[in-house]
Amino acid sequence: MMIIKTPRSISAALLDGLLTILAWAAFGFLFASGIHSIMTDPEFTATAPAWSRLLPNMQTLLAYALLAACIGLLLSAWACYNAVRFSGLDRRKPTDALQPNALAQHFDISPTQLQILHASRTILIHHTPEGRISMIDFVDEPAATQPFMRLHQ
Repeated sequence: MMIIKTPRSISAALLDGLLTILAWAAFGFLFASGIHSIMTDPEFTATAPAWSRLLPNMQTLLAYALLAACIGLLLSAWACYNAVRFSGLDRRKPTDALQPNALAQHFDISPTQLQILHASRTILIHHTPEGRISMIDFVDEPAATQPFMRLHQ
């Protein structure tokens, strides 16, 4: 089951596959070199059989494996929970077109002020502590447009 289903180009999929193969190869190399160093340790090579040399390190490896399994189960449970919870929803729908009057009403300004804002290149918006627009300064606009924008004083 793929958790993320997004369209990708062939080159992105090949790069992803190559990086995955390289990561597994690095893991395999590190794992094999660790086992090799345990087995060829000169201190224990002649005195102890192979299984007794691996046994003290098996507890650590088992702990790592159990931790990895728990994390994998937790991520799988989270993915299944989200699949069930959001199964009927499509969150990638575009929003409806916002009408200018609704936008002006949302920001508590007049449609005329909204038109001036759309035509402006650079503006500085001041807010009240409650988050409402208190004043709008036009940096590059003529002073004639500024009286329109003194709000809620």
